[in-house]
Amino acid sequence: MSGMFEPKADKVTRKLERTQKEEKARKKSRIIKIAVITVLLLTTATAIILNSGFIRRTVPVVTVDGIGFNTAEFEFFFNSEYMEYANFMSQFQGMGGMLPEQGIPLSRQIYDIDQETGEETTWADYFVEGTINRLINLVSIYKVARENGFELSEEDRETIEQEFSMMSMQSMFSGFPSVDSYLKQVFGAGMNEKVFFEVQEFMTIASAYSMHVRDSFEYSANELAEHYAENANTLDVINYRQFMVTIEYLDYDDFASDEEFNQATEAALEEARFRAAEIIEGINSEPEFIEAAGEYMEYYSDPESTLRMTQAGRLDVSTSDWLLDETRSYGDTGLFDTDQGTNIVLFVSRDDNNYRTVGMRQILILREQIDPMEFPGGDFDPDYLQALETAERETTERAEEIYMQFVASGETEAAFNELMLEFSDDTTPDGTYSDITKYSYQSEYFSTMKVVPEIEEWLFYEGRVVGDTELIHTSDFGYHLLYFNGLGEPFFELIADDRMRTDDHTAWLDSLIHGEAVKHFAMRLLVQM
Repeated sequence: MSGMFEPKADKVTRKLERTQKEEKARKKSRIIKIAVITVLLLTTATAIILNSGFIRRTVPVVTVDGIGFNTAEFEFFFNSEYMEYANFMSQFQGMGGMLPEQGIPLSRQIYDIDQETGEETTWADYFVEGTINRLINLVSIYKVARENGFELSEEDRETIEQEFSMMSMQSMFSGFPSVDSYLKQVFGAGMNEKVFFEVQEFMTIASAYSMHVRDSFEYSANELAEHYAENANTLDVINYRQFMVTIEYLDYDDFASDEEFNQATEAALEEARFRAAEIIEGINSEPEFIEAAGEYMEYYSDPESTLRMTQAGRLDVSTSDWLLDETRSYGDTGLFDTDQGTNIVLFVSRDDNNYRTVGMRQILILREQIDPMEFPGGDFDPDYLQALETAERETTERAEEIYMQFVASGETEAAFNELMLEFSDDTTPDGTYSDITKYSYQSEYFSTMKVVPEIEEWLFYEGRVVGDTELIHTSDFGYHLLYFNGLGEPFFELIADDRMRTDDHTAWLDSLIHGEAVKHFAMRLLVQM
C-alpha cells in the first residue's frame, strides 16, 4: 500500500508547495504594484500641489543667506538670466551654436561636457547656476542697503509703477483676460501682481543702493589728472587710416595636399606684401592715402571708409605698439601682415581728450526718405533722382521758413523753444543733447555722444558761446537749427572719473559678504525648463 500511494502523496505535496510559492509571488507583485502606483500618485499629487499658484508663491526652491525665493520669484530671475544671455549672444553673427534650441526643454540639452570626468551640464544647469549667482549678489547688496536704512525714492517707485502699467497695457493689447494671466505667460505660472511688485522692489533696492554707493565716491581734479596720465596709453584716442591689400581666395579643394595649399597661401601673402609696399611708397598725407586706397579698390574712394578713431586700449595688437610710439607723427606709414593680407596704416593724430564737452539743442527738419529700391533703376533711376531732388527742395524751403520765423522772433531761447515744440522732427523730447565729444565713449555706466562732422565742426569752433545759433544742412538727415547750450566738463576728467568710480565700486562689491545658497527639494520638481 505504501508502495502504491507514497508517490502520489509526494506529487500532491509538490503541487501544494508550488501553489503556495506562486501565491506568495502574486502577493509580492501586487504589493510592489500598489507601492509603485502609490508613489506615482503621491509624486503626481505632490507635483500638482507644488505647481499650484499658491504653493509656487510660498514654497522656497532656494534660500540665499536666509532669504527664501519661491518658484515664481526664481523663475522671474531665471527668465531674466536667459533673456540677457540670448540678447547678448544675438549681437554676434555666427554664434547661433551657443544658444539652446527652441522648443526643447533646457534640461534635455547639453551645454558642456567635462573633458576629465565626462560629467554633463545641461542648459538648465547653466542658467540655474547663473540665476543663483545673481541672487547671491543681489542679496548681499540688498541686506547692506536695509542695514543702512536705505529706502526707494519716489522716482524709483514711479518707475516700478510705470513698468507695471506697461505690462497692463500689453496684456490688453494681446487679448489676455487679466494682467495676472499675462504675467503668468511671460514670467511663469506662479507670477501675479503682488509677486511682480515684490520682485521689482527687491531688485530696485539692490540696484539703486549699488548706484548710490557708486555715486558717493569723490575725486579731486588732481586725482583725476593723475589717473588719466597713468593710463594714457589706454585712454587716449588714436586717429589713423587703414586699408588691407588682401590675398586672392584659395580653395583648399583645389590642392592635392596641405603642403601645396600652405605654399600657395604663403606665396599669395608674399605677393600682397609686395603690392602693399609698392602702394605705400610716396604716401605722406591723408589725401595721398585716400587716393591710393581708392585706386586699389573703389570702395575705399569714400574718405570715411579708411578712417579709424579708436581708444588706445582697444587698438589691434598688431598695430598698437607702432601707433602708440611717442615718436609717431602725422603722415607716418607702416605695413602690418595678417593671415588675409597686409594692412597699410597712416598715422593721423593722438588725442589726449583734453577739451571740454559741449551741449546743444536742435530743431530737426528731416528730409523725406526716398528708397531707391522702389524704383526700377535703383540709385540711377531718373524718377528716383527727381524724387530725391524734390524732397531736398521741400526740406530746404521748410527749414528756411522756420529759420526766418526764428530770426523774426529775435533768435531768443524762448522763441527757439516754441518753434521746437511746433516743428521739430527730433524724437528727443526737448531736443537737448549734452556730453557731446569728438569721440563716442561708452562704458557700463557712462557714455558720450559724437555728432556728424558738419555739426561737430560748428559746436567745437573756438569762441562758441551760449546762445549761438546756426542752421546747418547734413547729407544724412536734412536741416538742423542749432542752439549752443554751453561747455561741460573736460572730457579727460569724465573718462578718468568713470574709470576710478568703476574700480572703487567693483572693490566695494567684492568686499561684500556673499552668503551661501541652499537648494530645496522643490527645485528638482519645478526647475525643469
